Amino acid sequence: MRVFLSGIVLVLFLVACAEEHEPSGPIIDLDAGKVIAETSCAGCHGLDGRGESSEIPNLAAQPAECLVESLYAYKEGRRHHAALQDMTSTMSGADIRNIAGYFSSLPPLEVIAGTQPDTSSYDEGADIATICFECHGENGYSTTPGIPNLAGQQPAYLIVSTQEYVKGKRGHQEKEAMLQGIGQMDIEKMAMYFASQRPAVREAPAVGDPVNGEPLSAGCGECHGARGVSHDPLTPSLAGQEPVYLVTAIKAYRNNEREHADMVTEKTDQEIEDIAAYYAIQTGEAAGDSSVPIKELTAKCDRCHGAAAGKTSMVVPALNGQNREYLVGVMKAYRGNDRGSSMMHKMSSNYSDETIEAIATYYANHPLN
Repeated sequence: MRVFLSGIVLVLFLVACAEEHEPSGPIIDLDAGKVIAETSCAGCHGLDGRGESSEIPNLAAQPAECLVESLYAYKEGRRHHAALQDMTSTMSGADIRNIAGYFSSLPPLEVIAGTQPDTSSYDEGADIATICFECHGENGYSTTPGIPNLAGQQPAYLIVSTQEYVKGKRGHQEKEAMLQGIGQMDIEKMAMYFASQRPAVREAPAVGDPVNGEPLSAGCGECHGARGVSHDPLTPSLAGQEPVYLVTAIKAYRNNEREHADMVTEKTDQEIEDIAAYYAIQTGEAAGDSSVPIKELTAKCDRCHGAAAGKTSMVVPALNGQNREYLVGVMKAYRGNDRGSSMMHKMSSNYSDETIEAIATYYANHPLN
């Protein structure tokens, strides 16, 4: 029965609930809830509500409403886990309220202190990024025709692109040689540094008409975002991009020299130059900011998950005192869009592994009062 409630890892950290089930009605029977916990939950969560492994969340002192909603989500089929759906299907509303009430009534767990990592990888990323300045410009803003901006790009896109150069998949021997010896963490820090730089505003290029380019760019905006500012982690921003590079890249897709489904296929040279001119003069945005202190990032989390004490009026879990490794796994799942919350995915899509680990350590080190 160890699987019971450990599957709550799939739903415990819902930002919003599809439906609300108030734990109202009959008085909650904590003794009855304890019986269920002893027979079905203790193997994974313990009678003290502490998760026994990194895959199992702590339940002690969690908001009862959140635990109730999680169990109902399985019972009603809004969350899919065969064993949990089978078990909750026979549970009454009183059972659900009792078990949620029992874990919620437990005293907060003592934190298992961890080492807070260095919260600023910005300077390290800046040092690594200097190897790119000669071609891509200082801070990743290119002034060389045909060389793309790196400033303000989506970090996930930069990471994947850099990995492809390292592995020789892009056929650029000079870059392959330059990137030799750079590890995955170095690539990530460098990408986050460039993503945090805001592209400078460009003057209209000599070639192409931005006014004509705006309506021609309508199809591009579906993936690359309004005005070329992408909010998709793997889709590059075009706003403020170097225009000659854009012309060359778009023509390469049109001429099948680059392969990508749904890219432009029927644009004339003039139309491509107009599109490039339009995007070149758009105001770009930073896609991430690795220089933001962890306390500022956690302040955003606290808007929904409560202040430092872990209290909140929303039907969401407290984060303070939670299992650190569990939090890391959950945030990475949201970042990769492997868990069903578009809000959480957008918030975490620009976070590096190091940032996620720092946020998780911050909350794990703060007791739930």
